[in-house]
Amino acid sequence: MTASMTAANPDQAFTLPFKLTLAAQAAAGLVFGLAPLLATAAYASALGFSGDDVLVYRLGGAATAGYFVAPLIALAWRAGWRQIRIPAIATLTFTIGAFAASAWEFLGGGTQPIIPFVVAAGAVFTVIAAWWLRRDEAPEADPGRPLSTPARVVLALATLSAGTFGLLPLLVPGPFVSLFGLAGTDTWVFRLAGAACLGYATGGIASLLAPGYRLVRIQNIAAITFNALGAVSAWLAVLSGDGGWLAPVVAAAASFFTVALIWVDRTHTS
Repeated sequence: MTASMTAANPDQAFTLPFKLTLAAQAAAGLVFGLAPLLATAAYASALGFSGDDVLVYRLGGAATAGYFVAPLIALAWRAGWRQIRIPAIATLTFTIGAFAASAWEFLGGGTQPIIPFVVAAGAVFTVIAAWWLRRDEAPEADPGRPLSTPARVVLALATLSAGTFGLLPLLVPGPFVSLFGLAGTDTWVFRLAGAACLGYATGGIASLLAPGYRLVRIQNIAAITFNALGAVSAWLAVLSGDGGWLAPVVAAAASFFTVALIWVDRTHTS
């Protein structure tokens, strides 16, 4: 008997409202992930920003693309709530960060229409994600293979990296810009990229606390997506001479984590 058929202990992931939540997140992740990746200049212009730091736009898009992949996989695999809970924690972190960053920018005089839109959307998605996490309705599930020590080391390093590159541009974009030699014109874009990256840090902490890889896998695939797209974006910036010191740092780190996280997946999937 499947979790969705267990009347005494139903799984909220199989309800229509939850599926609609996943579909809405996937749609938002698709738009705000692919647009800055594939059409950076047009995206920045449409939002009313300069588009000076192309790499930051693309890294923000790469991070957001992971928030498209996670719900898409959850829907395709008909995953239960226990498998989706960690990506939901990452999403909640992202939406809180996006709301706070946009509210700060709006109160500081930001005039671009996208800013109040993200304030409203961030608030709505935060409430929805928090509600599902608080409800937490699902039967116990097979956690899968426990994480090995090398896998834990990889996830811990990835979590530390995501936390660093999430908090710095989110909270102190000025010093971050100076440190890596960037233009720093579009502060809101830096903060949003940081918020998206920070979600992977909280997702990483939750992954390290999980009893088995089956409960971690969807979030890990989202992280692989982020790192792979981030690595490509950073290497392109290195080749074109853009992105300051951020380009080589991200190129090396994201390339390593892409390979390492794929290794974790391949060695822990039964």
